[in-house]
Amino acid sequence: MSVWPHKTLLQAPLQIIDGDRGKNYPSKKDLLDDGHCLFLNAGNVTSNGFVFSETMFIDKERDQLLRKGKLQRGDVLLTTRGTVGNAAYYGDDVDFEHVRINSGMVILRTNADQLNARFIYFFLRSGLFSNQVKALTTGSAQPQLPIRDMVRISMPTPPIYEQVKIVSVL
Repeated sequence: MSVWPHKTLLQAPLQIIDGDRGKNYPSKKDLLDDGHCLFLNAGNVTSNGFVFSETMFIDKERDQLLRKGKLQRGDVLLTTRGTVGNAAYYGDDVDFEHVRINSGMVILRTNADQLNARFIYFFLRSGLFSNQVKALTTGSAQPQLPIRDMVRISMPTPPIYEQVKIVSVL
């Protein structure tokens, strides 16, 4: 059994992308039953990945006003407020082409040559990850995991070829 080195999320070859929180952030009146861009809520990201039983959308104009927080295929999402630590993988199996996160989530976008996104996704669903999240989560009424604390989470970082093997088994 090999022992892999560990890196913190800050040291790992990935970007942590926050959602847009500026003046263009959608208000309740901007949320639609159908539209151009799926605007995720906490209920859409569960401990088992995405659930789309209840969805909200924003129109194309609002989508174009937002600067940050738009998903790309292969991104991994992590909830950081309310239900902290839920994760989902935005793969080709998700039917929505335009998707944005809300302010209680972050996107983890990997450098694919060094870090397999599905490997990160499976790590985020592990006990090793959830134990660290429990230790770093603050707030009782509204639990949250600020990025400044999240970056301290430690994860195993096997070579990319081993990550791909692990993902193929899982």
